[in-house]
Amino acid sequence: MPINWKVLSAFTGIFLAGAVTGGFVGVPLSHHFGPKPITTEQFGPQQMKKMTEQLDLTPAQREKLKPIFKQAGDDLKTTRKEAFKATTDIFERMESAISIELTDAQRVRFNEMQAQERERRKQWMLERAKQRGDMPLRGPSPGSSPMPPMPPGPQGPSGAPSVPASGPASATPAAS
Repeated sequence: MPINWKVLSAFTGIFLAGAVTGGFVGVPLSHHFGPKPITTEQFGPQQMKKMTEQLDLTPAQREKLKPIFKQAGDDLKTTRKEAFKATTDIFERMESAISIELTDAQRVRFNEMQAQERERRKQWMLERAKQRGDMPLRGPSPGSSPMPPMPPGPQGPSGAPSVPASGPASATPAAS
């Protein structure tokens, strides 16, 4: 029986198209449906389960390890909060320094951009918390910004931004 090369080529093309499409669609989707990061509250129980299964821990060992995992989870939670606060402080200082260098019109647009970014970040955090099954985020009420609004640049007597005599480098805001 002769081989029909057209049919064989069509099937090969369809197979390759499916493989390429699967790669482009499957890889991004795997991030949404793959393993999700654990919360600090889940850390201790997850580690206890893993250790119990892999090391065949006795009940006495589990009791001794429970406070160790609890402390590690608490430490991780504190570290994450401190890192978030430090990151927020860095961005606020950067935004303030940038604002000083802008014209009034640019500062208005910059503040709008920052407000949009804060809203996008807030929505992302809420969606992430919902996907992970975290408790609802505590903090600002609906409609408010998770961070304080951008301060306007220093104003001179005419309402125009003023830059200190030593230049913009000394115009960084004081740490709060």
